[in-house]
Order: sequence, then structure tokens, then C-alpha cells
Amino acid sequence: MDVLRDPAHIGMFEPQDLEVLKGVFTRLTAAGTIDLDEARSRSLARSIITLYRHGVRDPDRLVDVLQVERS
Repeated sequence: MDVLRDPAHIGMFEPQDLEVLKGVFTRLTAAGTIDLDEARSRSLARSIITLYRHGVRDPDRLVDVLQVERS
């Protein structure tokens, strides 16, 4: 496969990655402990994606880290 077309090299996610990211966002926002307006929602999404790109792939770990950061 051409490196430029490999999603891992151009920042794209596979469907299973998107499910993890969506699930983490949903868990964090459904708990009701985070008051979200549009700016905070975007910030939370960026934080989830950044951690995921840096190797934090376990959904429970992502939730734990982000709950601590936001409390």
C-alpha cells in the first residue's frame, strides 16, 4: 500500500477507532459531570483524539484520564 494512502500515516481513523472515540465522548458527557457548551465539547473531543493518537487506546483509561483533567 502507498504510504500516502495509508490512514495511519495521514491522520485518518478506521471505523473501529471512531467507535472508541465516540464511545468515550458519550461516556464522559452522559455522566453529567461536565457542563458542555460548543467550545467545551470541541475541546473535549480534541483531548480525546490527542490522547488516542498518542497511544492511549483503552476506552476506560481515556475516560479515567479525562475525568481527572476536567474535575
